[in-house]
Amino acid sequence: MSDEFTLEMLDIPRSWNRGTGDWTKVAAAMERGETVEVIQEVGSTLWRNSLPEKHCLSWDGENLSPIKGRIWISFTQRRFAPESVLPKVQWHPRVLWVGIGCKAGTSRELIETAIQSVCRSYHLAESAIAGIATIDAKSGEIGLLELCRSRNWQLKTFSAKVLSSVEVPNPSDVAATAVGTPSVAEAAALCAIAQIVTAHQHQKTQISMNHLGLSAFMCGSHPLLVPKQVLRSHKMLGSVTVAVAVCPIDYPG
Repeated sequence: MSDEFTLEMLDIPRSWNRGTGDWTKVAAAMERGETVEVIQEVGSTLWRNSLPEKHCLSWDGENLSPIKGRIWISFTQRRFAPESVLPKVQWHPRVLWVGIGCKAGTSRELIETAIQSVCRSYHLAESAIAGIATIDAKSGEIGLLELCRSRNWQLKTFSAKVLSSVEVPNPSDVAATAVGTPSVAEAAALCAIAQIVTAHQHQKTQISMNHLGLSAFMCGSHPLLVPKQVLRSHKMLGSVTVAVAVCPIDYPG
């Protein structure tokens, strides 16, 4: 294996974010030409096409040499044991879409706190978030706009008619009466994914979002990672409903 192949030579998509880990030791292992295992759970695999013929990376158990480092490519926020002798690092493709429902005037601080709380509870990496999705009636909500601007998150909005057509695990009659759809957070997160998948497939399949068959996402390994969670605070104005879904296509923005 070439001792000139380094971590910096990986043609990782610019939209991916570096997570925690011992980057120095993994880089050193690669520079020595030692086997570094790659475990990729999400995101594009096109970066592999740029690897030199002789490289030290291994995946799918194809290399029997002793593993001297590991690279995780995932939306999960892993906590690596400091006493581990095997250095590990993680990349986070932007594949998570956060569906948000909130009362008018809800502060940016409460929305951000709610998202952070859900990510901690479900071991999700905030740096894997591509954007926020909600109902179009919230498109001018100052707290949402400020948060998306500060975190460089895309904001996608959908009409009540579109959201109400999505099958979700936790519909609400109260929401249906108030905003015209039984789900905002869960449905919006799924709609964001449907929109991205549709755009990706449009040239080949010519399908629209309304005919994508969102119910198909709800069976097997569906992308709704976190069902709706309602969070409130006595110290901050408003309330927030959060749901999180994962997209099979990483966001390039």
